[in-house]
Amino acid sequence: MGRLLRQFEESVVNSYFCIVNMPGVPAREIRVLNAGDDSAAREALRPVVTEWIGFDTILLYQGERFIEVVSNPHLGFPQNALPLPGAQVLWDEAA
Repeated sequence: MGRLLRQFEESVVNSYFCIVNMPGVPAREIRVLNAGDDSAAREALRPVVTEWIGFDTILLYQGERFIEVVSNPHLGFPQNALPLPGAQVLWDEAA
């Protein structure tokens, strides 16, 4: 019994979930995703993105580990991640 309980607790703690943020709405939607790895979690996130029309951002986590954020391009958010500040230094040196 102890081993099964430990496995259950590990699966709950390490489960993938997302938090959906809507513009101007203080409440958040939290949804657990059926996924075994990061790739499957990103795939499981696609239906959530299409279901929540008008979302602001959707944050993907595994337990406490942040994986990625999906921003709504229709609200003016960039499609691709912005460059890291360290990359800016390289661009300045090249110029």
